Amino acid sequence: MKSPQFVRLFLVSALALTACAGAGTRLKKGKTREGEVVEAEGMAPYKADDLTGTKAASLAAAQKAAVELVVGVYVNAKTRVDKAVAIEQTILTHSSGYIKSYEILSEGRSGDWYKTRIRALVSTKELHDDLDSSGLLLQPSIGYPRVSVLLKEYIGENESQEGYAARAVTQALLNQGFKVVELPSSIKRDEDPLEIAKDLSHRVTELLITGFARAQSLGEERRLGGMSSYRATINFRVIEVGSAEVMQTVSEVASGLEGTPEIAAQKAFEAAAEMTVKDLSTLQAELEKRAHVDVTITGLKSFEVLSNFQKSLIGVPGVKDLYLRSYDQTAGVAVLDVLTDHISPQELADQCVKIGGSDWSTFQVAGRSVQLSASQAGH
Repeated sequence: MKSPQFVRLFLVSALALTACAGAGTRLKKGKTREGEVVEAEGMAPYKADDLTGTKAASLAAAQKAAVELVVGVYVNAKTRVDKAVAIEQTILTHSSGYIKSYEILSEGRSGDWYKTRIRALVSTKELHDDLDSSGLLLQPSIGYPRVSVLLKEYIGENESQEGYAARAVTQALLNQGFKVVELPSSIKRDEDPLEIAKDLSHRVTELLITGFARAQSLGEERRLGGMSSYRATINFRVIEVGSAEVMQTVSEVASGLEGTPEIAAQKAFEAAAEMTVKDLSTLQAELEKRAHVDVTITGLKSFEVLSNFQKSLIGVPGVKDLYLRSYDQTAGVAVLDVLTDHISPQELADQCVKIGGSDWSTFQVAGRSVQLSASQAGH
């Protein structure tokens, strides 16, 4: 039976041979037919009495870091947090399997640590396929939007300032997962709602629900033994802030029966509000279409350039998340799905060029699509 010391010596010898083979190929950073060549560094605690094991652990950490770099491009930020354990167990514990060859650029002791820097050829296709089959290539989700409610209310023929309908609609929206925010006090509520929506910023709210609500007595107190019966009607439009586009029109009628007229009117408003919010079931899908911007980048020189770009882009105000739909390493073309909040496609394009630098430029902005060039020649 072989001793543990012998096994470690054999392992390091095998790794050294592989490294030499990698060094002989003189790997160059960037894309290849087999994958992407990246540089990464790994560290392990320095153990003077086990230098062989120390080197092996440091090298394994560098290989893991190389694979993590590629994972960071394919897996969006939210998924990396939510699925950290799954990514670790499914992908990162098998890092060496995705590395086809490598060379050691530098290694040595640094205080209490031993550092190893490598240049490695990572099989991006195998890694992408494994991430996909594990359900880790999740697309970004917009989540429910922020909305503000602006309703004129009437009890009978008289305008009411009680806000029964507004509170009922607000509560129904909250129950469905929407985020409801108050309008700024500076808003002139008697103005045309379309003009109000144009003047509002996405930083404040994303949708304006505006219309009227009316509750009327059915006059059946005698027949109902003194109970009050009211019928409420709620009509509103859902207007997109900024564009002032009417996304949906909703109208519902419901009744309420209670001991007093006031409570009966409230109950009627609540029942009508629940019905109106249920009518907004398709709104989420429509908002997702509007929130996503397709960004195509040509002329990418390496996987590392794309990785650094994505890391910077996710920090731009107005960018909520991003997802790499495809990356053709040979052609240097990447297609990203960028989830935006309060930034237009043109503003997004400008930010992308700013991140990329002097060689980057905007080729076209059309609708929800942006085309960029990452090199002066466009390839």
